[in-house]
Amino acid sequence: MVLLGKYYYGGYQMKKFISGVIVGALLFSGVTVFADSASLIGQKVQGLFTIEKNGKKVDDAIIINGTAYAPVRSVAEASGAKLTVEGKKIIMEDATTPTEKRSAELEAELDKTTAEIERITAGIKDLETNVIPPYEAMAKEMATNGDLGKRAQASADEYKKLVEQRKTELVFLKEKLAQIKTQLGE
Repeated sequence: MVLLGKYYYGGYQMKKFISGVIVGALLFSGVTVFADSASLIGQKVQGLFTIEKNGKKVDDAIIINGTAYAPVRSVAEASGAKLTVEGKKIIMEDATTPTEKRSAELEAELDKTTAEIERITAGIKDLETNVIPPYEAMAKEMATNGDLGKRAQASADEYKKLVEQRKTELVFLKEKLAQIKTQLGE
């Protein structure tokens, strides 16, 4: 059992807080937890609380004399801590970030960003070669026709603005791609 604290912090706002309190209590009062547990023999359980992380139940904690106690393994697994037992000692260590999972997430983000860059680049090329030039040609041809020529030029100008917006998006996406590659060590 793990010392959680003198007060119950439940509900939506404190889900992450509970894991932190439990881990902190374990790390800062390792000897005290075991010493206190010996004095708990024969004490009355006053309540049962559910420990949740991200809306999912981790385990239950019991309340004795206003203090919550929870299973160490459940709390360690929920908080991502590495748990080992050596003799009568339970050791919790910060677990290293799951590199493979992190790499897979970054690879997926890399692929998504690359695809988005390719899509925007193709769109820009299409607008610059297949859409804007015909409108500009139509605007020059119909310059004497007045209203039609003005509408064609207005359409060409709108597409030019769209190209500039896409180019700005492209700059941000390329920066994002560079950051992802840096995180992946490429």
